[in-house]
Amino acid sequence: MCSFDERLITMDHEKSSQSMGAIQRVVKLNLLSSDNPGLVDGIMYGIVIGKVEMRTLEGSDRHQRSVLNFTFRDSIKDFVNVAYWLPPKDLIIISSKFTIGDVVAIHYPVVKAKSDDKAHIYTPWTPLSIELSLNEKSYVEKIEGPKAKQYESLVSIPCRAGNDYYTLAQIVTHGEQLVKKNDGINVLAGVQQIGALKTIRIRRQRETDYDNEEKQLLEILLFDGETSGVWLTFWDSEQIKFAQRWIPEEHIIFCVGLRVRYDEYRKVYGLTATRQSLFTINPDTNESVQLYESMRSISIDDLLNVTIDGGFNALQATVVTIRELKQYLSDNNSTDTFIVQCFLSHLDLDGPLNQVITKRCIFCNRSIRDNNGFKECTEAECRMKLLEQINDENLSTKEVFSLNVHLTDHTGTITNVKLGDDVARKMLKCSVDEFILMTDEQKTKLKWTYLLEKIRFGIQIKNNSNYAKPIVRIACLFPREYLTSSIDDEQS
Repeated sequence: MCSFDERLITMDHEKSSQSMGAIQRVVKLNLLSSDNPGLVDGIMYGIVIGKVEMRTLEGSDRHQRSVLNFTFRDSIKDFVNVAYWLPPKDLIIISSKFTIGDVVAIHYPVVKAKSDDKAHIYTPWTPLSIELSLNEKSYVEKIEGPKAKQYESLVSIPCRAGNDYYTLAQIVTHGEQLVKKNDGINVLAGVQQIGALKTIRIRRQRETDYDNEEKQLLEILLFDGETSGVWLTFWDSEQIKFAQRWIPEEHIIFCVGLRVRYDEYRKVYGLTATRQSLFTINPDTNESVQLYESMRSISIDDLLNVTIDGGFNALQATVVTIRELKQYLSDNNSTDTFIVQCFLSHLDLDGPLNQVITKRCIFCNRSIRDNNGFKECTEAECRMKLLEQINDENLSTKEVFSLNVHLTDHTGTITNVKLGDDVARKMLKCSVDEFILMTDEQKTKLKWTYLLEKIRFGIQIKNNSNYAKPIVRIACLFPREYLTSSIDDEQS
């Protein structure tokens, strides 16, 4: 019996023979039927729209068999699940030859009626009543050139109706109900940020003991025209390789078969890709075009209210209580980011104006101190730049919000937290000039709009050699839909 490598050589010889003379019959999916199962004596061309990592199973004869599942499409309407069965070492070679988005040719598949067993919990939904099975007599080859171009356009056709999806806001606000959807949901969203690939250990119970298995995961931050900050998590190596090719702020993704989950770490609802999931990049739909245009007109900073030190990286932030935040401050001296849900227990908007607004140098952005009666920057380089301009204070300074606030939750209170200009303007929904013109009554009313209201903040801790203690500052304000039902929920 010949080896697998020898069979590959034989296949290459067969393909050469076909190009020189005999041509295999091309078969389309719409010509196949569950009423006529069996071997297809021909070749099928199409594009791989989904693929998951191979699984290895122990047979009754103690011989291992592996299966590689992928989803194959050859027209707008027709796509089907394929199961490729081979010994593990042979299937690894086959799997390395193609990936999601490749055009392939399938030789000698076997048509089977789609079964109703639990196996379909692990495969995507398809519109046909058949599935394809491949074995030692079959093979798959990647196709390039003019033949491939006939099928490449199928990559932008979604597998469900273009308007059949949930918004990110619905996931955040109705996650508790959507978690119950075992068949998953569809989502249309843009790629905001691709996180770093992580490796973690998972403890799995075996027959007699426990086994620590290493798994990789990838988290991607999604956003749309109204909501940002929903995380999509990948655990499958094939899906991870595909998702790493996505481009932030450029790619719209139509996702099919995602599971909604509650993220205990971040205390929000998120999404997880499963073996049932399929993804379409920049789908050819009106909804996708509208979302893309909306995304291009709104900066990511405006969506998440993030503008500080290069942006608040919500993917790397840790959800904590006030007690845990204070404990971190006493134990660590490094810069870090956190997310905390709390109340503003001190917000002195109607106090002295110099405790709400400060002047900063337009050149270096430092606070301006009184210098012998003149309010100007003391930095030599800034003073040189100032001399080159007209001697007008307004040309060298700018007025910005700068407040110290107190944050409180069920575990305690932290004082003297910095609320800077960018976040303050977005939270208060007014400029410094507009604030200055407000009456005391208007300022008090504005204060009570936020005082003792539940808010979810991104917190940044920075160490500065000029200060004895680390600086705690509010880096971003999350939209209200990211709040849990009560502050006490954080305690559980």
